[in-house]
Amino acid sequence: MREDCIRRGFSGAAIAAMVAPSPVGGITMKTLLLSLLLLAPPLASADACSGIDRQLDDADKTRLAPVIGRQLEVRGVTLKLSLRSGDWRAFLIGARDADDSFVFYSGDPVSQRFVDAIGTFALPEGEKAIRQWLVENLKGMPAPLAACVAQEAVKAVAG
Repeated sequence: MREDCIRRGFSGAAIAAMVAPSPVGGITMKTLLLSLLLLAPPLASADACSGIDRQLDDADKTRLAPVIGRQLEVRGVTLKLSLRSGDWRAFLIGARDADDSFVFYSGDPVSQRFVDAIGTFALPEGEKAIRQWLVENLKGMPAPLAACVAQEAVKAVAG
């Protein structure tokens, strides 16, 4: 149990509370509850996008789609998803005669050119590999945004 706790990132105090025997030799409620937490999947992995701004209204779609299309030199761009953390934004786009792609900005898409773009077909396989690729190739991208994009990319590829 101790090794599982360490692997899951529990603090030393939490581990001590879970594995310490109760004063009367039985299981304490605290130990029981903390042990049950180990059986449930961690909440952080349930939704990598919690805390990420996903707002994308029709006005933004109408305003940003042609801007992104001009920058990428493609026609018929549709915005399928917007993810924002701080100044960074990631868009999942569709375009006429093109595969879906992620486009990344470190500032306002209207006033700055995109940092990078990658088709969903070209992403590494698996959420962990995608997150690693993003962190290595998009310097400065917030880690929570990279995790969210990786999660959404896996969904987009699965279809």
